[in-house]
Amino acid sequence: MSQQPTRLIFIILAALLGFIAYIWFTADNNTAQIRGGNNQTTVKTAKITSAELSRQVKTLGTALAYDSAKIVAATSDYLTLLDINEGKQVKKGQLLAQLNDTEEKARVNELKALLNEQKRQLARLNNLTRTQASAISLQDEQQAKVNATQAQLDAVMARLSEMQIKAPFDGLLGLRQVSEGAYISTGTVLTTLDDISVIRVEFNVSERYIADLKLDMPLAITNVAYGDSKFVGKIKAMDPRLDPVTRSIKVHGTIDNSDLKLRPGMLLNVTVELANNKVLQVPEKAIVPLQNRHYVFVVAADDSVKQVEISLGQRVPGSIEVLSGLAEGDEVVVEGTQKLRNGVVITRVGQ
Repeated sequence: MSQQPTRLIFIILAALLGFIAYIWFTADNNTAQIRGGNNQTTVKTAKITSAELSRQVKTLGTALAYDSAKIVAATSDYLTLLDINEGKQVKKGQLLAQLNDTEEKARVNELKALLNEQKRQLARLNNLTRTQASAISLQDEQQAKVNATQAQLDAVMARLSEMQIKAPFDGLLGLRQVSEGAYISTGTVLTTLDDISVIRVEFNVSERYIADLKLDMPLAITNVAYGDSKFVGKIKAMDPRLDPVTRSIKVHGTIDNSDLKLRPGMLLNVTVELANNKVLQVPEKAIVPLQNRHYVFVVAADDSVKQVEISLGQRVPGSIEVLSGLAEGDEVVVEGTQKLRNGVVITRVGQ
């Protein structure tokens, strides 16, 4: 009776060992089949082609008035007239403010009367010099008096002109900082004046694009206040110096602003349209990023792949410009890159 349980245990163990051996053999056989007969990876590929690319530089800029000035007093006195309509257009030479000039006008009249009298005396002495040699010295003395009085008159006339403050150019007046009747001193700011019929836009461009930048290149400008509306301008000036910290060049462009939509100080999105060039382009899906580098898998003649580092340029929808690492006609993997490594043989699908 004791031998039957033992025999049963041996039978069970033998069956279990046979089952394990079968499983092991089957798995090993499948692995061998995979290694020996199914060593190709299915992927989708594409050829590297060249195409015309409108190269662009996108950056941020600041709107500036074409001409801008602070309207200040050149002398000190009371304001007797203040004609500053805030935010209104004025013409060059238009009177904006008048200071008390009573004293200066009186002094001008005094000097004019004195000068006239001195000129009459000089004319009389000029007649005498024709008949009397002794009158020559008196003539010279009188001429000196006339010259001195004329100089005083010119100085007072200049001071009198400073009592009137006029617009130096056409533009829009800013907010006034003083009131009529106030006593102002030299250098007091009355308001600001900006010519914004044309807007200057100031922005920086990386040194890598300096060779491509040229005067009169077109600019496309947008601002958050006007959504997708575009303002068109041109490059008008470039700083001859680069910023040694940012390695960028400062550029000024101009934009027609006759509708006065843009204002100084606005943040502008600037797109510089560079010259069109024929460049190599790679499908965006083919790029394998690794840290701060970019790679693609290039297909060789024997259908094996090799990982190649590339340098990228401008992005366009679906494609990226290739600056280095590939040649026209190269075949790259665009789908299935996650399954690849160097030397793997591929099978193409979707060609």
